[in-house]
Amino acid sequence: MLYYTNRKGQHMHAGYMHAVMLEFIKRYNGTLNILRFKDHLSIGHIAEEMLATKRIDFVCHPKEPKWNISGTVPLYILKDYILVPHAQPIASYWYFAQPFTRETWLALIAIVAYGIIMFYVSSGSERSEFGVHLLSSWCHLLFLPQPRVSFINWQQSVIHFILILGGFVLTNMYISVLKSMLTSGLFEPQANTLEDLIHAPYRLITDKYYAVYFKNATSVPDEVIDNAFVVPTDELDFNRANLNTSFMYIVYEDRMDGLLYQQHLLKAPRFKRMPESIMDGLMSIPVASSLPYLNMLNIYLSRIFEYGIFHKMKNDAYMSAIDSGLYKLMRNEDDGLIPYDLNFYFFPIVLWGIGLTCAGLSFLLELLRWRMA
Repeated sequence: MLYYTNRKGQHMHAGYMHAVMLEFIKRYNGTLNILRFKDHLSIGHIAEEMLATKRIDFVCHPKEPKWNISGTVPLYILKDYILVPHAQPIASYWYFAQPFTRETWLALIAIVAYGIIMFYVSSGSERSEFGVHLLSSWCHLLFLPQPRVSFINWQQSVIHFILILGGFVLTNMYISVLKSMLTSGLFEPQANTLEDLIHAPYRLITDKYYAVYFKNATSVPDEVIDNAFVVPTDELDFNRANLNTSFMYIVYEDRMDGLLYQQHLLKAPRFKRMPESIMDGLMSIPVASSLPYLNMLNIYLSRIFEYGIFHKMKNDAYMSAIDSGLYKLMRNEDDGLIPYDLNFYFFPIVLWGIGLTCAGLSFLLELLRWRMA
């Protein structure tokens, strides 16, 4: 449940649990009395005590596994996930090399080898040097000018046509893949399993309440547990609400959906949810024992869940959190078109320099050979 002060200075309550129970109370002409506790460590003890003495009827908080109190019929399995910062984008100068996959290199080698062999075989008695066929094949692939080509027979005309067609296909495929990568962006390897978090450069922060659960999680590697540290609840809420990418976080999936809703307008998200849950619980609301209207409450919760009203209330709660200023819709810092800087052309410049160096060395070797002859 959310608690905030609006622009008029009024204290407001929000959140989907508050909306669900408030609607139930209004429907049956009840009265809502809200008791707020800042310290999560005391919630379970106080709630258990007050429910046992029937000072309150229910708690607007999912029932924790270790709470020895009654609850409503579970609606679904409530999972606890780890939020990990999204992988960082790769350096811009690597984009030129990324379309060259293994299949692309095999296609290039196959076409060049085809051109060399077929030119050599079709030359007959007028077979020229191997280097001439190699350069001719590369020129066709890269659409580079070459000396005037004389066709000895019709077979060579077909070979030239096949090489030009292969070069056209590969060149356009490279350009289209490169354009797609520039549009979507490329990123460093992303952590996809809990074992990958061992090598993650981030530390996991949590509060004292969830630290007890996290240390007993059997699916989390020991290295990740040892690397976690406990911070005050206010500091955790501040960093987690602002999606601070310096840390990893533990969060229930209902709150996680609200946190990640802030980044749905971003081109590249800030955080990613790990696919494996570290703890599982039941979405059940703690209630006092022998609650006279428990059956009515169970029917009400089941119906709003089955008809999608429960999900609608969750989405409305996320928008209320944004309207209240607790969360914010994040946008890309650079919405306009950004020209490429010199780092983007670093890779082509290096290749150009290597090509000039090789050409210069070849010229010097040819000149040295001519003088020696």
